[in-house]
Amino acid sequence: MIKMAENKEYRCVHCGEPSGALFRTYGPSVLKLTKCSCKNIVDKYIEYDPVIVMIDLVLMSREAQRHILYNTDFKAYWKLFIILTMLETYAVWRSDSLFSIAVNTFCGVKSNHTINSTNLNIPINISLPDAWSDNCKGWLGDGRGDDTDLFIWEKDFYVQFISTLSGILTFIATIHFLMKILQLFAVKHKVSCKQLVKAFSLADTSTMFALPMLVWGNTETSPETRLVHYSLVFIYSFIVFCNVFTVLYEIPTLVILPVLFASTAVKYFTTFHMTPILRGFVT
Repeated sequence: MIKMAENKEYRCVHCGEPSGALFRTYGPSVLKLTKCSCKNIVDKYIEYDPVIVMIDLVLMSREAQRHILYNTDFKAYWKLFIILTMLETYAVWRSDSLFSIAVNTFCGVKSNHTINSTNLNIPINISLPDAWSDNCKGWLGDGRGDDTDLFIWEKDFYVQFISTLSGILTFIATIHFLMKILQLFAVKHKVSCKQLVKAFSLADTSTMFALPMLVWGNTETSPETRLVHYSLVFIYSFIVFCNVFTVLYEIPTLVILPVLFASTAVKYFTTFHMTPILRGFVT
């Protein structure tokens, strides 16, 4: 169970206004929840079972997101960050993610030495810039041709981990930079890098819905089925990120949307170009 944080400024889960306390004690057995100026209880979730909180998080409740971000001692966020980064790395490394489907399709990678390669046949020809075409060769994974050499596979996984982590850090840095600019116009309060990483870890848990396909999907699963599943997960994850960052920065959704679009594009751009560079460096 996540415990309440001590000696910090709490926030109302309904309106986001600061509060000095979540409850007041009037004796050894008398406890009264604090009310906000919006006439609602500051944080109703302190009396709820953690399972209820998790269900509300899955349902994208902004009240539950405020509860986790502001009114709990969410210390394990960095462990969650590492686990989710490894999950995304594994999906890209085995060429079984929406990003991998896009790379395989646009780069014309019809078969490689990953566990599963998904490629879609599109009716139009797409010409990529020369620099991008050169990087496409780095996604072929020719260095993993010897399936018996586990060291090569392990090394390539670490390369993909660094590349994926670079993309994620670029994503966070881009959001932080753009929101710093918007602070002059729309953002009500400052957000630290620690709070931003916490918010990212909370929102990124939505990508765990990709696990069923990663675990139970097999070579007989059609590319179209994988595309539909990963597209739905991506859309859901994007909405969760939008909600979480709207809660974090307390700005309208229409303001955070272009920031998320730009940051997501920078993230995948970084991962796409970083992977071939790292593979070429270690070979």
